[in-house]
Amino acid sequence: MDNTLYNILYKLSNELDTKDPESTNFILSAYLLKNFATISEVSIYDIAAECNVSRSTIRRFAKQIGFENFAVLKKLIKQYHHPVEQVSDKKYREMLTNSLINIANELDERMDTHEVDVICERIRRAENVYIFTSEPSISSARDFQVNLASKGYISYVITDFSEQNTILNQISHEDYVLTLSVSGMFARTINSVITRLTCILDLITANRIFDYEKCYSHVYYMSHLDYSKNPEIYRSYGLHYFLDIIQNHL
Repeated sequence: MDNTLYNILYKLSNELDTKDPESTNFILSAYLLKNFATISEVSIYDIAAECNVSRSTIRRFAKQIGFENFAVLKKLIKQYHHPVEQVSDKKYREMLTNSLINIANELDERMDTHEVDVICERIRRAENVYIFTSEPSISSARDFQVNLASKGYISYVITDFSEQNTILNQISHEDYVLTLSVSGMFARTINSVITRLTCILDLITANRIFDYEKCYSHVYYMSHLDYSKNPEIYRSYGLHYFLDIIQNHL
């Protein structure tokens, strides 16, 4: 699945999980998800009538979930949504197993003792540890946070980078920031935040195209290949493996 499509589906699903079932955001998200395959052909007038909301409400909803307007959301869905190729269970299991083995083998080679030592030492020395992540990777970030806590290290998982989040202003030179951005898209969106910080900043990513070296103290690449366009396998399995190795070494 393309990363853009994944983010759209994630944001719509997140609205279902966090909003009141009677709210307009919930109703619109449910409608868009149920009709996702054909939504690019449906007009805003039809959606407004079906969901019993105004067109301005639909436009406002699109902005709230991170799109310039509803037309942009529709355009992205049309561009990135394609029929899913049906794969037999047996073939899918074989493909998934091979992918997991390849990920584990490569990360095992790439995460030599020195690399792990550096990250762990930065965690030990830091006054505060901050984990920057987007919502899709928050599960891995939360598990890592809990594992750090079990070893006596307090960390903060940050997903809100708006000006209203005052905790960003409290990050000092003595702190440590670890950014999780498998596709690299999230790292690029928070670049303005990163450049203002003076502490040690590390990035974990599978994006080998964009140059992050100027913004971070060190960039840890999860693969020798670029997975910025199809990061799901590394987001679902590789990132958790990477962080698990780190917490075990502390």
